[in-house]
Amino acid sequence: MSSPHGLQGRRATRLTTTASQFECSIQLSSNDCAADAKNVSEVMRLSARAGLRLRIQASGADESVALRVICALLTD
Repeated sequence: MSSPHGLQGRRATRLTTTASQFECSIQLSSNDCAADAKNVSEVMRLSARAGLRLRIQASGADESVALRVICALLTD
């Protein structure tokens, strides 16, 4: 996570909107928390800040493309 503001507000909305374009399921996790990347309230509950290491898991037909796109979005 590179944004100093983390996954709050617009960035969380952009992430969930992007994730929703994929058929596969996408999960974000950090420490003991996990979130469905297609659910903005779950993503915001992660309280992810700059420097936090997130694990991204995707499962489904377009998982490899989804992982590349989501990783690029989070490091932008």
